[in-house]
Amino acid sequence: MFKSITPFLIIVVLVMMVPRVIGLIRGPAETPGIFDQHYTLTQANDIAQESGKPMLVLVTADWCGPCQTLKRSAMVDPAVVAWASEHTVPVYLEHGANPDEISSLPVSAFPTTFLIQDGKVLASLQGAVGAKTMVDQFDAVLAQHP
Repeated sequence: MFKSITPFLIIVVLVMMVPRVIGLIRGPAETPGIFDQHYTLTQANDIAQESGKPMLVLVTADWCGPCQTLKRSAMVDPAVVAWASEHTVPVYLEHGANPDEISSLPVSAFPTTFLIQDGKVLASLQGAVGAKTMVDQFDAVLAQHP
């Protein structure tokens, strides 16, 4: 019985590994353009206080496959870019470069995207969520916190 299951399990494991291997071959994704201002968490917080907009904080890591997927998909999607530009102060925190800032947030997985206002986490999304999910969920949160 085990002899017939073993090849099947090997094939399943190999299929599951393909996206990770492709991600490693492609290397880390570029920082999405919505984060071109390169604000620190402190700078963004000051701007958010002045503007009344919440911060959109992406916590990511170069070694994280789902992070690269998120950076190559939802974070460059025109709907997310337009929404984030209009409604938030975007902040990009990279695991290796911003450990102190990341440790100040309730990060339990990579990637995590936060919506933060007045020092409070209004919402967070973990994983490589789609553009529509991100905009819809964060927009609903902002509608509750005018």
